[in-house]
Amino acid sequence: MKKYPNHFHVYGAVPLPNVEEAISEGKRAIKELGFLGIGVNTLIQNKIPITDEQFYPFFEAMDKLNTVIYIHPTGCGALTPLVNDYDLEWVVGAPIEDMLVTLQLLKSNIPQKFPNIKFHIAHLGGGISFQMQRIMDNYSDWDAFSENPLNILKSNFWFDTANFLEGALMNSAEVLGSNRLLMGSDFPYFMDDKYTRAVDYIYNSRLNSEEKENILSKNALNLYQKSASFDTEA
Repeated sequence: MKKYPNHFHVYGAVPLPNVEEAISEGKRAIKELGFLGIGVNTLIQNKIPITDEQFYPFFEAMDKLNTVIYIHPTGCGALTPLVNDYDLEWVVGAPIEDMLVTLQLLKSNIPQKFPNIKFHIAHLGGGISFQMQRIMDNYSDWDAFSENPLNILKSNFWFDTANFLEGALMNSAEVLGSNRLLMGSDFPYFMDDKYTRAVDYIYNSRLNSEEKENILSKNALNLYQKSASFDTEA
């Protein structure tokens, strides 16, 4: 980051579940080191959901910093034998974690409690756009969420495009909005031709030129420029 300041910016890591230490390190990363946000996992210590109330003081501190929280799966298969007993942790377990953590954030009203946090979810949110009608029906007919979940996703969430299937990209752009998508590579899990595919599949998609430019650069510039302003007294 120091050697190539015009090319690389980073998320910081924090020592959760130690909340006070995580708050201190989060502040240092954002305020002193100039990091763009903080990266966390869907599960802490591979067992505690990041949405657990014990982590609310951490979210509160990050909310005061007006920062981005990036959430990535653990490979724990959402702690279900339906995934883990069949060695599906990374085949489908990872995107399942992405979708579940997004829904957990919505169910817990964390975006409403901490409205200055911008959530970046990996892998197109695990395909949450594909389930959106079902999610909205559960909201409207059975009060599964306290507020319109799609409105919250379009206001407080961004999703990276590390999925690589044009149909999934098109569906996410249509349902969530192309302005909520950030180009993602999944490096170092994918390299060589599959690394360049991360960009090529966006370029070659049926999205229009403006949508492609937004996903490849403008959305990220907009997101991180907003996160750069924070309360220096926080």
